[in-house]
Amino acid sequence: MDKIKSSAFYQAWIDTVMNRKDHLLSIWRDSAPFTRHIKGDDNCVLEEVASRLGLLCYPYDYYSLDAILYKAEDKTPDISSTNYWFRDIRVAFEHENKYNKELYQEVSHLLITNCDLKVLVTYPPDNFENILDYLHKIISGNRQSVSISEEESFLLILGWEGNFSWEGYVFKNDNWKQINV
Repeated sequence: MDKIKSSAFYQAWIDTVMNRKDHLLSIWRDSAPFTRHIKGDDNCVLEEVASRLGLLCYPYDYYSLDAILYKAEDKTPDISSTNYWFRDIRVAFEHENKYNKELYQEVSHLLITNCDLKVLVTYPPDNFENILDYLHKIISGNRQSVSISEEESFLLILGWEGNFSWEGYVFKNDNWKQINV
């Protein structure tokens, strides 16, 4: 089975948010509707990203993950179609409006989740390097950090309202690597 690459997810993210730029900017500073539009509405950003990647989206908390992306065969077989239990997860997704040192909670949660790709989306201030260093330190201390680096399976997406810009970074052992699309 093909794993979703961080660059493919990031490209799908950029394509989706750029198509929704006006709406996202209109609700950017209202965190509840903004978060719902990212990961909770019927027509949320994450649903479209999943569709672009050939995946399905469960945009509700699943074991405290904000959302997950999966394939139909990842659902547990022979249970009611209205039950959502999974035996595999392709993408674990966390969304955090508050960019601060508390991001360690989101990163830690993603690190202990068994999936192909771990994604954290957040919105930093202009000077964000110290927290990036801190998050890198957290991932570097994980026993799986070498494979996370080699597989580029931890994606951090940063968004800014002012110029509606986005940057994607994948964890590498020596530093974060910026993704260019």
